[in-house]
Amino acid sequence: MAGDQKGGDPRAVMRASGQFMGHGLTLALAVLLFMGGGAWLDAKFHTAPFLMVLGASVGAAAGFYSLYYHIVIEPKKRKQDPK
Repeated sequence: MAGDQKGGDPRAVMRASGQFMGHGLTLALAVLLFMGGGAWLDAKFHTAPFLMVLGASVGAAAGFYSLYYHIVIEPKKRKQDPK
């Protein structure tokens, strides 16, 4: 294992891996949820594929913001305000 070669804690590696896989899953689910909502609205209002593409774009923006927040902003806040 890579953690064993550098003397790192394998549990910390697994915890970080799970955390980042969760962020990736959040991004994917945001895109799929908004895209699905857009597809449903397209079927209802006969505007295909406009709302589906718009929904996928909004979902991607929301997912990327969530990813940016958890990877960049949240660690900066933790450094500034240690408890």
